[in-house]
Amino acid sequence: MSTGTMRAAVYVPGHNELVLQDVPIPTPGPQQVLVKAAAAGVCHSDTFILSASLPDPRSYILGHENVGYAVQVGSDVQGITIGQLYAIWDVVPCSLAHPSTSLSPAFESVGLGTNGGFAEYVVVNQTELVPVPHGLAPEVACLAADSLITVYNAVHNAAQVNLSQGTNKRVLIFGIGGLGHQAVQLAKSYGATVYACDVKPAARELALALGADRAFDLVQLTAALEPAAEGRPLAVDVVLDFVSNQETFTLGKAAVRLDITNFSTLGGLVVLVGFATDQLPMSSLGLIEWRTNVLPVLYGTLDDLRASLDLLAKGVVKPVVATEPLDNVNTILNGLKAGIIAGRKVVIPS
Repeated sequence: MSTGTMRAAVYVPGHNELVLQDVPIPTPGPQQVLVKAAAAGVCHSDTFILSASLPDPRSYILGHENVGYAVQVGSDVQGITIGQLYAIWDVVPCSLAHPSTSLSPAFESVGLGTNGGFAEYVVVNQTELVPVPHGLAPEVACLAADSLITVYNAVHNAAQVNLSQGTNKRVLIFGIGGLGHQAVQLAKSYGATVYACDVKPAARELALALGADRAFDLVQLTAALEPAAEGRPLAVDVVLDFVSNQETFTLGKAAVRLDITNFSTLGGLVVLVGFATDQLPMSSLGLIEWRTNVLPVLYGTLDDLRASLDLLAKGVVKPVVATEPLDNVNTILNGLKAGIIAGRKVVIPS
């Protein structure tokens, strides 16, 4: 089965775009499964790799938000059904930081350090596969493998003190892109009051259409947080920051300055999700005196992936998805860099 070549979009150090080329179809080894890629989401993390903000001397196939059909198994594989559609959990078993880089083990995962889903086939360990619920389209299901699992981890796990079912808490979301527009829906499903902030008018309109209570640009949000704002200044319990630059972090800290004399709560929470290289302005004094908690979030567990697939299957989260052929991947990446893409773009490799 795994003979011949396949089309792939390869990260090559020194190139600011992926290199589209034909490469050998991989062969599954022990405990591995060959998966025919059905859909792969395109992520800002991919543009981050191409920017060389975290230099990586390796060359590999990108694509870390994947679903596909099991077509061949190696030895010692159990419980995998040939022809079944699976979501791919990105965490490679027993992965360690690669000796040729200073990057964390997170960059030794599917599509981020090892070959990913921007290709017609990908080989993964059997433990990384989670069955996709029947009837869920591949281009929707693939979002569970990265963007939604991360959103779920941020909303459900990281902010669990504040965002339980039936909550009356207030949430401010920065960045209504591929992740943020799903976060709006998940937070609203828990009963939260949701505020959205994005520089793009189309993104603010999308947030409101998905249920956000108010949407701001940065100037409007700055004014709403001022003590002299009409009525009372805007205040929230949780900030979900999918941008994580100096400006959003500064505004986020201001938004969670709650009643510091109310010690029945843990204080405000800023959850950092977006990748950026900005040095964020903070001091222990500033965080302590306002009882501001800052928590970074990266990806999620296998159980989080299963929960994310369930959210999609039940229609709790309805992502805005558009598909393109694999050969258009660089056009999509350039659109992400330019900030002109709404929702999530997904490539269909096969």
